[in-house]
Amino acid sequence: MNRRTVLKGVGVGIGAICAVGAANFYNELLKSRRRKPLIIGGATVVKRLLEARVIEAFLKYYPEADVLIEGGYSHGGLIALERGSIDVAMISNRLVPEDKLNFLEYLIGVETVGIIVNNHSVIKNISTIHARKVFQREITNWKELGGPDAPIQVYSRPDGETAKKSVEQVLLEGGFVHEQAKVLPSNQAMAEHVSNNPLAIGFISQQGYLSTKESTLKIRPLSIDGIEMDQRSIGLGLYPLVRQLFLVIRDDASDISKTLIAFVLSDEGQTLLADSGALRVR
Repeated sequence: MNRRTVLKGVGVGIGAICAVGAANFYNELLKSRRRKPLIIGGATVVKRLLEARVIEAFLKYYPEADVLIEGGYSHGGLIALERGSIDVAMISNRLVPEDKLNFLEYLIGVETVGIIVNNHSVIKNISTIHARKVFQREITNWKELGGPDAPIQVYSRPDGETAKKSVEQVLLEGGFVHEQAKVLPSNQAMAEHVSNNPLAIGFISQQGYLSTKESTLKIRPLSIDGIEMDQRSIGLGLYPLVRQLFLVIRDDASDISKTLIAFVLSDEGQTLLADSGALRVR
C-alpha cells in the first residue's frame, strides 16, 4: 500500500481570481496543513470493533485527524507498519519477541466465543479435542460425547465472520469448520436455531450470547475443558476460546497515533469497544 499523500501541491494564479476566492483558498490551505494523517491497517476483527463506534467518537475530540482504516491480516499490518506505510497496526495475537524491539503493543480488548447447545442438552462440558472433532465432523453422534444416540447438528457462521475466525484459528488450530455445517447469517439466527433444536451445537460471540440472555431463547454455553465462559476465567486467561486484540505503533510513532492509543484505552474508549462486542481490559 502506497502511503496516502495528505498535502498536495497547488498552483493558483492569484491574479486570475477575486480577493474573496483567494481568501477562501488560503483558509482551506491552512486547514489542510493542520490535518494529521492517521493510517491504520491489519486484522479485520479489530477494524470492525474500531469502526463500530470508537473512530467516530475519536474524531469528535480530534477532528484534525485524517483517518484511513483498512482491514486484512495481523501479519500484513505489521509489515506495513515496519515499512512506514501505516501509522498503527491492528493485530489479534501478541508480538513475537523480535518484533518488540521496534514496536510498542497495547492490549485494547478481548474477543470471546462460546460453544453453545440447547438448554435441554445433557452435555455440560466438552474437551478441546472433542470440540475440534465435532466441528470438523470427526465426531457426528452425541453418543460419543455421553449424550443420546442421535446425530449432531452443527451450525456455523459465514466465512470471514469474526466468531468463525476465532473458532478456526484458536479451537481448530488453523483448520476449518466442516463444509456440511449449516451456515447461519447472524448471532441472533444462531441463538434461535440452537434454541429450537436439542441436538444442535454452534458458536456465538460472548456479546451475542449476552444479548440473548434475557430473552426466551433456550441456549447455554458449554464449559471447555471444565472451564466456564465467565468474566473470572476470561480475565485470568483460563478460558481457551479467546483472542487478545492489540494496537501496535512504532517507537517513533506520531503524536496523533499515540493520542489514538490513549483514547482507546480510556474509560470512554473501553466502554465503546465493549458496546461493540469486545471485553474491556481496563
